[in-house]
Amino acid sequence: MKKLNDANMGIFVLLSVCLCLFSCNNDNDNLPKDYTGFEHSKETVECESDKPECELKIKIVATEKTKEDRTVVLATPPPVVGQAAVVQLTEKKVIIKAGKKSATTVIKIYPKQMILKKQNVTLSCTPQWKEGGISKLTILLKRK
Repeated sequence: MKKLNDANMGIFVLLSVCLCLFSCNNDNDNLPKDYTGFEHSKETVECESDKPECELKIKIVATEKTKEDRTVVLATPPPVVGQAAVVQLTEKKVIIKAGKKSATTVIKIYPKQMILKKQNVTLSCTPQWKEGGISKLTILLKRK
């Protein structure tokens, strides 16, 4: 009986180790194969209403490394007529350097220009090559 328990325990440990080895990799399996775009599709930012601006770092990721630089163009929605922009890009073109899988950029948020205490803003990321698809990032802005 003890030999049977030892054998079962050994099999359990072996299967657990195999499961960990095959399930814990660094690849992001929930992204399409040739994806280049925002790391997340949603972000939430809380800004102090008494501060003139706050910043948010955004990560642009690619599922594979390449031998050449890749450029993506970021865009914000146009502001409503007569209203100042709530979000501003610090750079409209972001370059993922050759041999890298990500790049970061910063956007500036102006909480005093928000009309509501909570507001959604959607950014778009467009790769500058034929096969690249547009990705979107929705940011929920909250004013404290």
